[in-house]
Parts: sequence; structure tokens; C-alpha cells
Amino acid sequence: MEVKYLVLDFGYVLFYPVSGDWFITPKFLELVDINKIDKEKLKKAVYSEDYFINRKMTTYEEEYEDFKLYYTAIFEKIGYDISEKKIEEIVYNFAYECDKYNIYDGVKEELEMLSKKYTLIMLSDNWPCGNRMLKKAGIYNYFEKIYFSSYYGVRKKDKVFFDYPIKDFNIKNKQAIFVDDNEDLLKIAEEKGFIAKRMNREKKEMKSNYQIINNLRDI
Repeated sequence: MEVKYLVLDFGYVLFYPVSGDWFITPKFLELVDINKIDKEKLKKAVYSEDYFINRKMTTYEEEYEDFKLYYTAIFEKIGYDISEKKIEEIVYNFAYECDKYNIYDGVKEELEMLSKKYTLIMLSDNWPCGNRMLKKAGIYNYFEKIYFSSYYGVRKKDKVFFDYPIKDFNIKNKQAIFVDDNEDLLKIAEEKGFIAKRMNREKKEMKSNYQIINNLRDI
């Protein structure tokens, strides 16, 4: 079967967080005295308050309101005293500004090359703000369709998320390559009939059940 589609994740495939964390953004670090917070307690709070990720968000306004609830809950959980104004600044930055993520070097050139051979699709656990990042980086139009989890109320780990591009593009078994940095998600993709490849942009030592690539040219 001829491979016609290339389905890409967003994080650690095309972009990475400037601060090293997707949710503890540079604006967060600017407005919060991180030295007064227990780092492990913060990390636990950040990644336990994920109730909102499976909620549908299709507009920047919805994203802003939901992330305001999210960050408010985090600060309450870690017992950090912060003004509502500062929380709103953190949330506004997250939803409306584009300084929290950086694009990897060479991505635009890689997509330009690959778009001549494949139909490019994005499948990502992401929110409306991801569109701003794609447009700012000048790569939005390379994708035939962009699937962000917040538009559907499911995530990749829910498995059904993969069915949307399969149905929309009538993708057959082994007709699409899926690239992600997460081994568990690659396993799901393979179960759904994708050819799975694991991205390792940082060139860390790793073992994988799938082909490891360091950039999109390796495809």
C-alpha cells in the first residue's frame, strides 16, 4: 500500500516549550516566585488538574476561561497567594500570545519538502492557541487538516481521536505515517493501522519498538 499521508504531533515533533514545561510558562515564572514553591508539589498539581483537557474548547475565549479555572486551581492546591490579576496575565499569555513555545530549527523546510510527497495532517493534544503558533511559525498552511483534541473533547490516549482523520481521509491500513515522541501513543497509532515513528529531536538515548528519527527528513 502506497503511503500517502503524514500525520504529525505538535509537541517535541515541531515545537518545544521555552521554559522546559508546557504549563509553567515564561510568563508564569515572571509573575510567580518559584523559590517559594515546593517544586514537586507544583509539578503534581500541574499534571493532576487535567480535568479540563477533555473538555471541548473551540475558541480562544473558551480556552481563556477554562485555563483561568485551571491555574486558579493549581495555586489553591499548592497554597500560593497570588492576585487574580496575575492569574489573568498568565492565562492571557497562554491563550493569546506566542512566546511560550519555540519551533525546532529546520521544521519549515522539512514540511515544505514533505508536502510534495504526502498529505500533511496534524493530530495533537492541544488547544486553539496552537493555531496561533502554527501561523506565527509560517507552517499552518502546510497541513490539509489540523485536529486538536480540545475541538473533539478527546485525547490521543482515548484512541477514538485517531478515528477522525482515518474517517475523513479514508485512510487505509499502512497508508499513513504517524510521528510522535510518546511510545504509548505510537502503540495506539499502530493498532489503528498507522506506520509509527518515534521522534527524538533532543537525540536522547532511548530504546523504542519503533523507528527512531531525529528530524522529519529521516522519514
